Amino acid sequence: MKKKSNTHLLLLQAFWALALVFGSSSCKQSISEEDMPDFAITNVTIIDAQNGQQDDMTVLVKENKILKVLPSDQYELPEETTWINGTGKFLIPGLWDAHVHFVYDKLIAPAMFDLFLVNGVTSVRDTGGKIEEVKPYKEASNKNPGTSPRVMIAGPLIDGLPTVYDGSSPGRPALGVGVGSPEEARQLVIRLKEEGVDLLKAYEMLRPDVYEALLDEAKKQGLPVTGHVPLSMDVISASEAGLSSIEHMRNLEMSCTQDWAQLMEERRKSLAEGKDEAGGDLRSRLHQQYRFYSIDQQDPQLRSQVLAALSENDTWLVPTLTILVARQNRVWDRPSWREYFKYTPDTVGNQWTNMALQISELPLDSSAVKYANWGYDMVSRLPDAGVKIMAGTDTPIAMLTPGLSLHEELRLLVKSGLTPLEVLEAATLRPAQYFSMEDQLGTIEEGKIADLVLLNANPLDDITNTQAIQMVIKNGNLMDRQVLDGMLRKLEDQ
Repeated sequence: MKKKSNTHLLLLQAFWALALVFGSSSCKQSISEEDMPDFAITNVTIIDAQNGQQDDMTVLVKENKILKVLPSDQYELPEETTWINGTGKFLIPGLWDAHVHFVYDKLIAPAMFDLFLVNGVTSVRDTGGKIEEVKPYKEASNKNPGTSPRVMIAGPLIDGLPTVYDGSSPGRPALGVGVGSPEEARQLVIRLKEEGVDLLKAYEMLRPDVYEALLDEAKKQGLPVTGHVPLSMDVISASEAGLSSIEHMRNLEMSCTQDWAQLMEERRKSLAEGKDEAGGDLRSRLHQQYRFYSIDQQDPQLRSQVLAALSENDTWLVPTLTILVARQNRVWDRPSWREYFKYTPDTVGNQWTNMALQISELPLDSSAVKYANWGYDMVSRLPDAGVKIMAGTDTPIAMLTPGLSLHEELRLLVKSGLTPLEVLEAATLRPAQYFSMEDQLGTIEEGKIADLVLLNANPLDDITNTQAIQMVIKNGNLMDRQVLDGMLRKLEDQ
């Protein structure tokens, strides 16, 4: 009897094992006709800042939206489905470069859309250019959302008098407009709102009364304001006035010394006395006079108070380490960086190559090292201080090739001490939140716009894996490696 019972038990175990095997597929959800996707990415690892890493997932895309996101073993795809095997691959949201300039160098501008896309940058924030010059890029993007990066524009740098970017030299093209009174600032904000800007950019030479009027009117018009902290103000006052974000952490160091108030009064006096100087020259002189003194005299307790104020006021930082540490990082010294110049228009590529080879011969400046070390250290403190970060680069300034420079920024943010997931957040979810678009972008979830990047390696293991791009999906338009390589060949031949 005992032997018979054991045999019976073994038969039952075998029966249920077979039932589980053959029954598992019947438990999968079937796709209805109305839910038939344009394509599916199967067995892929999803990574986004909100949900972390999710293994063995299937993502269905229909038209320009993410239709479904479910574990792969819960879905049965019809044979007619166009599917992409994501086994061993990693899917992240489309990347943002939150600080670009389309009209800083008009020679490279025609190549910027494709350079962004082939590098997985599906959205950008233009942070300064005459409205009549930058608006066409936004309009072109809106007309071709599947083959263009999303473009958000600030319009001109709203500066004081004198104006820094006044068109007086190739290094200071006419990106700015000077305003001399609070009423003039208010009228400009209203006009730019009517022109369709997405944000505003306040600049360094503004007087406090003009700056405060600008931010007040921007709040009334529902526009976020980014910018540099004016040289006539301290960071806490600028933040309390309603500044949404600070670019390059510019002039932050000047508010972190015990004698910050005295230094500010000195700068105000210099600004008044230098009203007839070229704006760019006056600004550079004040930077040289106060930047490194402030870094040397940095007060840890005061620095903590400043960062706490930024957190409390929800003023974000866009470190743009690519430009802040450029003279120390020296990307132009790398043959691989210079090799990428071939994808820029010939005139630009030749200029940049010649410039890179010339300045590569120059010795490393100790002041560049000091400023870079300050930048890395400050960024390392931001997460614990509760200060939100966005990733931006200032491309194409300083030979920072569009698209490629964003990956360098991500690397530098990790070098500063951020985790790869925090860095991905800065380049995906944070910019979407900045524009109140988190219900549309920034994570990989049902109903969101299909701006996605498929990678061949895990960016959480090494952030440079964001460059291992197998496919870019923009607004539901699928661009595989063959298409991306074709775009690069076309750029190289232009």
